[in-house]
Amino acid sequence: MTEGGAHMSMLSPNAFVDEYRDMPYEELLPIRDELIEEIRNFEKHGGGDTGICPSPDVIYQVNLEYLGKLCELIADKYRDKLWDQEE
Repeated sequence: MTEGGAHMSMLSPNAFVDEYRDMPYEELLPIRDELIEEIRNFEKHGGGDTGICPSPDVIYQVNLEYLGKLCELIADKYRDKLWDQEE
């Protein structure tokens, strides 16, 4: 992930998560944590410079969508990991 969270290319949430689909569960956690940190930073400090495009408000909203999709992928990977351990 790049600074600014929403990956200045503004991928759709599905395209964003597709970039990480082949990564193992453990490698997804730092990406999740980075998104959460960026979301918290916006919530704590606000948008700041609104002269940038996309605006901080848009980046915040996209980061929330990215986080939702990434958490779904993490949950799927975790279930797969548990099932592999049972076999």
